Amino acid sequence: MNRRRVLPALVIGLLVTALALPALPRAEAADARFVLTALETFQKNYVDPLPAAPLLNAALDTLRQKFAVSPFGSPISSEAADAEAETLFTQRFAEILSQVNDRYSATDLAYTAVAGMLESLHDSHTGFISPAVFQEEKRRESGLASFTGIGIVLLSRDGQFYVNEVYAGTPAESAGVQPFDRVQAVNGMSTDGLREGDVSAMIRGPAGTQVVLTVVRAGEAQPLEIPIVRAPIQVPGVTSKMLDGGIGYVRLHEFVSGVGHPFRDAIFSLRRGGMRALVLDLRGNPGGLVDELRDVSAAILPQSAPFLQMRTRGGRQLVLETPSPPILPDSVPVVVLVDEGTGSAAELLAASLQEQSRAVIAGTKTAGAVEIGITVDLPEGAGMSVTVARVLSGKGARLEGQGVTPDIQESLTTVAMNLGHDSQLDKALEVLKAKMGAASRTPPRPARPQAA
Repeated sequence: MNRRRVLPALVIGLLVTALALPALPRAEAADARFVLTALETFQKNYVDPLPAAPLLNAALDTLRQKFAVSPFGSPISSEAADAEAETLFTQRFAEILSQVNDRYSATDLAYTAVAGMLESLHDSHTGFISPAVFQEEKRRESGLASFTGIGIVLLSRDGQFYVNEVYAGTPAESAGVQPFDRVQAVNGMSTDGLREGDVSAMIRGPAGTQVVLTVVRAGEAQPLEIPIVRAPIQVPGVTSKMLDGGIGYVRLHEFVSGVGHPFRDAIFSLRRGGMRALVLDLRGNPGGLVDELRDVSAAILPQSAPFLQMRTRGGRQLVLETPSPPILPDSVPVVVLVDEGTGSAAELLAASLQEQSRAVIAGTKTAGAVEIGITVDLPEGAGMSVTVARVLSGKGARLEGQGVTPDIQESLTTVAMNLGHDSQLDKALEVLKAKMGAASRTPPRPARPQAA
C-alpha cells in the first residue's frame, strides 16, 4: 500500500496511477530480506534511478558504525549488478549478525540498515519509519487520536524545555498548563541535560495514568507542580481566535486530510466577526497533503496563482495553480509566522504568499524540507517515505535545503518566553497595526464620473 504524504496527495491523480504496489511479503522477523524488500520498493518509486550497490554499502557502513563490528568480506563493488549486490549484502548481513546476535536481533540490524541506506541520500522526504511511529502517523493522518499524553507541544531552547502550545480540550489545558511554562522536571526527574525526545517520552504514557510536571512560570515566585491524567490526544488541524483590534489569528497545525474546510470556515467566521487583518501561524507545521495545500492557498492567493512546480521521475514538469478566487479580500493585510519547524507544504504556502506579495513573512528561516513523497507500508508494520518528485516554489525558487527567508527576522528567545511573551507574535501584531493605521490615513479615491 502506498500513502501519499508530506506534500503528497500527488496532485489529483496526475501522478499516482503509476505508484500502485503489490502486497509486500511478511517475514516472521525482519532480516536481510526486509532490507532487500525495502530496497526494491524504493528503487521502483524514487524520483531518480539508483543502482543497488551504493545503497547497500551505505546500509553496511551504518551497521559497522552502529554496532562497532565489520563483515568478514570486503565492500560491495560499485560495478556490481543489482542481483549480485543483493547476494553479497545478504552474506555481509549474516556475518555482522553472527558477531552481535548475543546482544542484538536480526530485526535491530534490519531496521538500522534500512534507516542508514535511506539517510545516505540526505533527502528530506526519504527515510525509514519505525513501526510505532508509522502507526501513530497513520492515526494522525486519519484524524484519529494519534498518541496518549497530555496535549502539549514542547520547544527546546538553550537546553531548556518550554510549552510552545497547549491543544484545546486536552488534559494539559484542563490542568492549567500555559504556553511558555518551562518544564523543569517530569515526575520529579529533572529535564536538565535531556533531549527533547526524552522529555516527550517521559510525559507520554498510558491513558488514565498520571504525570506530574514541575514548571517555572512567568510571574510565579516558585515552581508549580501540576498533576495531569494522560488521555488519547488528537492533534487539531486548525485553531483560530480574534485578537484585539480586529486582528484574526489562525494557526494551521498540519496539512492533514480535510484541513482545507475548517481553515476556510475559520476565515469566514473571523470575517463575520469584523476581522481587519490576519496572522497566519505556520510555526511548527511539518507540511502534509498537496490537495490541502491547494485548498488553503486558494483561500488567500489570487485565482490562477502558482503555488508549486514539480519534476516527476519520468521528467514530467508540472505547475500547480489555485483553482478559484480567494475568500479573503486583498484589502485584509496578512502576516505569516514561520520558524525552523515550518516544513514542506507549509514552506510552499509561505513562499507563494511572499512571491505574490500577499503577505509579510516573519520569524526565522524555514526547514528547507520541500519535496513530494509517498509513504509505503513495509513488513512488520514499518513504513518508508520515498521522494517521488522534486519541487520548486510557485515561481520556480529552489527551497529544498534552502528554506524560506522571512521578510522580517524575529526569533522566539528564551528571554521573551521566560517573561511569558511570544516575541514573534508581538512583531506580527506590530506590523499589522502599522498597516491598518496607514490604511486608515489613506484618503479615499475620488469617485469616477459616471456616463449619463
